[in-house]
Amino acid sequence: MSKEQASHESKRAVRLGRRLRTLYRCNRMFFQARNEQELLQSICQILVSGDELRLAWGGYCENDAGKTVRPVARAGHGVDFLKRVRISWGEDDAALAPAGVAARTGEAHRAVGIQAGPKTPEWRAEAIARGFDGCIAVPLVSHSHRTGAIDLHGVLGVYTAERDAFDEGAVEFYAELAACISQAVTALRADLAGDLAHDVMALRTAEERRRSEDALRKARTDLDRVMQMTAMGEMAASIAHEINQPLGAIVSNGNAGLRWLANAEPDIEEARAALKRIVGDGHRASEVVAGIRSMFKKGGQHAAPQDVNALVREVLALVRNEVAAQGITVRTEFASDLLPVEVNRVQLQQVLANLIMNAVDAMSAVVDRARVLRVTTQVDASLMIPVEDTGIGIDPADAERVFDPFYTTKTHGMGMGLSICRSIVEMHGGRLTVAKGEPDGTVFRVTLPIGRGAEAAGP
Repeated sequence: MSKEQASHESKRAVRLGRRLRTLYRCNRMFFQARNEQELLQSICQILVSGDELRLAWGGYCENDAGKTVRPVARAGHGVDFLKRVRISWGEDDAALAPAGVAARTGEAHRAVGIQAGPKTPEWRAEAIARGFDGCIAVPLVSHSHRTGAIDLHGVLGVYTAERDAFDEGAVEFYAELAACISQAVTALRADLAGDLAHDVMALRTAEERRRSEDALRKARTDLDRVMQMTAMGEMAASIAHEINQPLGAIVSNGNAGLRWLANAEPDIEEARAALKRIVGDGHRASEVVAGIRSMFKKGGQHAAPQDVNALVREVLALVRNEVAAQGITVRTEFASDLLPVEVNRVQLQQVLANLIMNAVDAMSAVVDRARVLRVTTQVDASLMIPVEDTGIGIDPADAERVFDPFYTTKTHGMGMGLSICRSIVEMHGGRLTVAKGEPDGTVFRVTLPIGRGAEAAGP
């Protein structure tokens, strides 16, 4: 995978994580909001609470002479944009804004590269002045169950300063979110009408209430489906990361072997060594795939007695190119009296590889001291495997949060690695902890029991 492709996949994974968190928060608001104004304003605030969107707003379409789109909820930076721009869902120039097009056509409309485009019509000039470079507008529409007439006619608009933030996945995401908002607004209006009717007379029938409840259930079902798809995307990215490591090593060793054979006097011994490394990496890839498959089997993971010292050495050999490329010195110290420990070898290697690569990332910005990675094995009442670095360290306030799903301090992280690592270690009956290094850096410590198998990891 090229650096450009890796960067693209990393950005995509970050956006998937953001959208999943947004869906969770919106899902709660759909059932907590007391009226549609509170719902729309809360949704706008949720959307801009991250660092992807600059402005989010929702508006309703008027049937006046100018066919105005009237903002009713707004949040973020540059909200004065909505005061400076007249948006219409008619046919005049004011209808050229993405929100006007979406309201008129009933389909999502996207505008990207605003900063590089012309400053006309008026909405573009105002968007450029506020640093917006991308926009998506999606219709808010619902129809009466009895008459088929439009009950809700509006639009949701979001703006960002990132040019490539709104891909096809973003269009699908915001269109799905708008459909759920429309269903929730319809249900809130129905509930309000029911409350008023209860005080005056029974104007609503039991059938109408059932339909409102059906609308809420449909909104929840739609949200659950999107969440499941997003979670599958996160899992696929994690699996691809695990498999790409041995595959990358195979390609690297294959190229090395070809170079040795292409010499005027082929170096057979070096080529043979490269081929042996390819075989080893191939077995490693096979074990990763087998480990992933076993994760989904009812019987759980297979555990067997392992030489943990040898296991650590294998991981260090696997990541040696990445470590060397960062100018990092590796120091090891292995317990001499360590007996075989019953663990799932592939899973424990996955944990150690993740911790080591996190340490490499943490030291990439260090320029005023030596970059040192220290990995040891220690035996007391338990087996301990500390992974220490001299990197930038972790804020003590974030020490426990680093293990939360989707929490990350990296610009390219998904926030899943350490959460998965802790789950694997706990399945083995152990603990994964983090502490401040002395005098600098961070220490992640894997602690495993000695003298019994991993209860949750073995059949």
